[in-house]
Amino acid sequence: MNLILGDGLLATALIGRTSWPYISRKKDDLEFTNLCKLNSLVPKGTRQIINLIANTNTYSEDISSMFDVNYRAVTELVDFCNQRQIKLVHFSTDYVYENSVSQASEEDKVQPTTVYAMSKALADEYIIKHSNDYLICRGSHKVEPFDYEYAWDNVRGNFDYVDEIVELFYQLITGGATGLYNIGTVEKTMFELAIKTSLRVKPRKAPDHFPKDVTMDLTKMNNFLNYGK
Repeated sequence: MNLILGDGLLATALIGRTSWPYISRKKDDLEFTNLCKLNSLVPKGTRQIINLIANTNTYSEDISSMFDVNYRAVTELVDFCNQRQIKLVHFSTDYVYENSVSQASEEDKVQPTTVYAMSKALADEYIIKHSNDYLICRGSHKVEPFDYEYAWDNVRGNFDYVDEIVELFYQLITGGATGLYNIGTVEKTMFELAIKTSLRVKPRKAPDHFPKDVTMDLTKMNNFLNYGK
């Protein structure tokens, strides 16, 4: 049985796609650094826990909260899953490549500069080094339709609307993928994505501090899913 942690944007889309059971962070008062609480909520027979809980307030100044949710809680979750022989599926972010190379592969070095990206990159490394059975997916999902007046035309990545990303995520999970995967669709700017669903959106340059290139090499994902063959 698969169990989803969280009920945010991506989690809600995955729940709708699969009807897999889930634990709500708010409704179930889940502080999953508390293993006793988590143990009482995880049903017997759970084979995979899909962690979709994260602090995504990208430029928050609350460093403690960011690391509590995005890193420290994940280390506890790794130990929890190892003890119970449960596979951990974890959704990371393309932001870890904010200071890396264009078309970054899973093997390329990450050099994050923001607190958000650092907290996510550290969690990825902990999972890779300590988890007995895991799948990490790095990507980015957006609300559809695009609901802002402006979209950045100088920010490039493999991000897409949530329904597109959740389908790729679902296929990797159900296909038994393990290890680290970049996940996304064809490279585009945020403005190019926005105009697919909004006729009123206007182009604008992103602030200087915002990463302009979070493009990823999707070869590993495409090969696993047999895309382009």
